[in-house]
Amino acid sequence: MFNSALEVAKFEGANIKTVSGIRGQIKKAQAKPEGAFRATFEDKILMSDIVFLRAWYSIQPRQFYNPVTSLLLREKKWEGMRLTGQVRKEYDLSAPQNINSTYKSVVRPSRRFNPLKISKKLQKDLPYASKPRLAKPAKTKTYLQKRAVVLEPEEKRALTILQEMRALDKDKSIKRRDKQEERRAGHRKMVAKVEGRKNEKQKEQRKEYMRIAGQKQKREQEAESGSRKKRRM
Repeated sequence: MFNSALEVAKFEGANIKTVSGIRGQIKKAQAKPEGAFRATFEDKILMSDIVFLRAWYSIQPRQFYNPVTSLLLREKKWEGMRLTGQVRKEYDLSAPQNINSTYKSVVRPSRRFNPLKISKKLQKDLPYASKPRLAKPAKTKTYLQKRAVVLEPEEKRALTILQEMRALDKDKSIKRRDKQEERRAGHRKMVAKVEGRKNEKQKEQRKEYMRIAGQKQKREQEAESGSRKKRRM
């Protein structure tokens, strides 16, 4: 399919498909041989399967230049060739339709994939983490599930004491959480009150600053107007 690793790199992530309909994707180029690549498929493919890659290659059209010299003549009126759409409109013709080019709803039948089978020889060589878990669910109950647990009187007392201690610990943790929430609520109220006072103080400072700046600007304007009057006199 490819001749070099560079060509494979250009088509990394492209979708490929076999004749039987198994879809796959190009992953990465291999070192040897040239043009070999690694790909993943939905199901196991056969050696006889043909893999297709639908790709497009950009072609630059040749530039064509045909000068029209007859426009210089006054007697003759030049008219260019009509377009195909104009001819069809004049003769009331519809554009030809190719049946294979029309859009159709894609109906993809559901495929049944065969289960993965690994030989016993290969399973022995695999690491423990990669070995398949082929244990079937047990139909009968095990001995631990069947047995009835009968506690001795001392064991019962110990179990009740443990349950009571857990209940007390849970109750204490709930009360501790409630008290922490109360302290946090009080702290939030205090912080909000301090922020409010701070904002009011800042507002008063801004008002005082604006008042002093206004008085200063007014005095400067009066001084300028007085100096102008003296000059006129």
